[in-house]
Amino acid sequence: MKITQVISDTNVGGAGVLISSVIGSLKNDFDFEVIIPKGSALKERLPSDVNVTELKIKGDRSFYPTDVSDFYKFFKKQMPDVIHTHAQLSSRIGGKMAGVKACISTRHCAHGENNTSKRPLLQRGVYNYCTDITISTADCVAKELVREGVDISKIRTIKNGSPRLSPASADEKRKIFRELGLPKEARIIGSCARLESIKGQDLLLRIAPRLLSLFPDVYLLFVGDGSMKERYQKITSLLGICSRVRFVGYTPEPERYQKLFYINVNSSRGTETSCLATSECMSIGIPTVASDFGGNREMIENGKNGLIFKCDNAFDLERALILLLSSSALYKRLSASAMESYAQIYSIEKMAGEYKKLYESLAHIRTAHV
Repeated sequence: MKITQVISDTNVGGAGVLISSVIGSLKNDFDFEVIIPKGSALKERLPSDVNVTELKIKGDRSFYPTDVSDFYKFFKKQMPDVIHTHAQLSSRIGGKMAGVKACISTRHCAHGENNTSKRPLLQRGVYNYCTDITISTADCVAKELVREGVDISKIRTIKNGSPRLSPASADEKRKIFRELGLPKEARIIGSCARLESIKGQDLLLRIAPRLLSLFPDVYLLFVGDGSMKERYQKITSLLGICSRVRFVGYTPEPERYQKLFYINVNSSRGTETSCLATSECMSIGIPTVASDFGGNREMIENGKNGLIFKCDNAFDLERALILLLSSSALYKRLSASAMESYAQIYSIEKMAGEYKKLYESLAHIRTAHV
């Protein structure tokens, strides 16, 4: 079965990492190809033995009128059995026009319970015409899709899974600590996400002066890049905490730093579903302190496998971090439970198995092309 993955991202985000993980896990079961915008940084992240096509389409856009024609021409020549898109409405429209039998769309973001908007009638009609299955990456996303007018019978929930991290060796830890200029006894509170307002890293900076004064061994580490980087660095300087904060920027191997976290912070105030950075940390028992936005509440059971704080509430984030930093017993309990949650729900094996079942359920379409 030939499956074409389509994504419009020009940078590497959660959706791109997910595509790479799914293909890496299932490439012996299916014939994959990937379509990305020309010049996308995602090309370097995808498995080297997978066919990647760069089209001259609008990057970071789900729909653009002229892109529909480009996708139509491509799919008319290279007819896949299944198109699996990540947003990218243009490709599903072009694919259906070309005669592709099955089009899947994965929704990677959540807009929150306050979002009660329903798609306009015409938009709903186009979406339903060209989308046979919509994959939600969290239960909260499935509820949003129904509110928007998507047929519930066409929704499948497959929560994101991630490969298990390998704990850092003593030598590896020493090397990276020297690179970052950290003392060997440092405890790292880390964030692995794009530096954008929606990810909420400003909350952690807001409470940093008091937190760092209470715990002299604690340092903050931000892994990721984005439009807010310079602003956050300036805030760090104004607060006088530069010696205790590190920004490592974008890295193709964020796990190199993640596995050194003592606590993982997910302070998102929007879009979060089943966060890969959270599941990666869970895989080796790094507890997460997360906002109660969207899928975070599904991944983290407060007081069981992590701690939850009220979204956009810096004081509640501070309370949770102080509690966890102060109690080794609580830390050990949350750590053990986080690893159990990963094994049961968020492993790459669990996710890949569900995608395999979904793709195999569409196997009958192969005969339609003969």
